[in-house]
Amino acid sequence: MAAERAGVILAAGASQRMGTPKALLAWGNTTLLDHALQQARTAGVEHLVVVLGPATRHLRLDALIVFNPDPASGRSASIRLASQALEDGVRSVLVQSVDQPVAADVIVALFEAIERGSDIAVPVYQGRRGHPICVAGSLLTELRDVNEEAEGLRSVVRRHAARLVEVPVDAESVTWNLNDPAAYAAAAARGVVQP
Repeated sequence: MAAERAGVILAAGASQRMGTPKALLAWGNTTLLDHALQQARTAGVEHLVVVLGPATRHLRLDALIVFNPDPASGRSASIRLASQALEDGVRSVLVQSVDQPVAADVIVALFEAIERGSDIAVPVYQGRRGHPICVAGSLLTELRDVNEEAEGLRSVVRRHAARLVEVPVDAESVTWNLNDPAAYAAAAARGVVQP
């Protein structure tokens, strides 16, 4: 039987601007990747797929690991690889980048929006859309076909905009992108996201 809640954590990127793999950056008393895994499990994710790249392929995790040999090919390639590893019949899929730390309550709210009948759920903090994104399992076949040329996940969101719900959250972290050392330091100074 397929999992009700599945999660995809994208951690294959080269992290060139950061200078070190983002997955391994300290986040509280753990790493960004371990934080993402812990929060997803706390939120009830039953099947986790983590996409790793050449810089992180040595990691051993309590999750299904999918290897993206060419992270420079874009985020869509990682989404496609992870989606192909998920079982058909899953009810909902969380898609989260490792450099976008959020607490379990945000993830739960997104899953609940899908469980109430939406196709896509995105968190909103003070009027700003954020991440991660959660999609209905019925869109899994579309995730398996995303590509950079067609704007990846954005094209799926556009096609299903009428069935998208914005989920208000009281968590500024949904707007963070830890793309470089300055953004990482600023987020860490605001406090580590906990469940």
